[in-house]
Amino acid sequence: MEKSNEKLTVNIYVPLDACACEWDKFVNRIFEALTPYIKYIDYDTKNLNSEEARNLNLHSKCAVVDNNRIFTASYLLKKELPNILKQKGLI
Repeated sequence: MEKSNEKLTVNIYVPLDACACEWDKFVNRIFEALTPYIKYIDYDTKNLNSEEARNLNLHSKCAVVDNNRIFTASYLLKKELPNILKQKGLI
């Protein structure tokens, strides 16, 4: 399969207006999952307490992949990420 020039979009939603102690471990675990594939990923950290998050019906810390797959646990993201990247033709 020919490799695509586009990247996988990962938005990490956490309550940025809360103490970092509420979400820093979650973000660290998400980045542990992303790091091996970081050159194939565009990522951003966004506020869980935002209108954008409400429009996506998000209620807890999560990572949203390509605006349609929601991961609330880093181990699930770590498990699925290689498959998602292969499906997109990135690896």
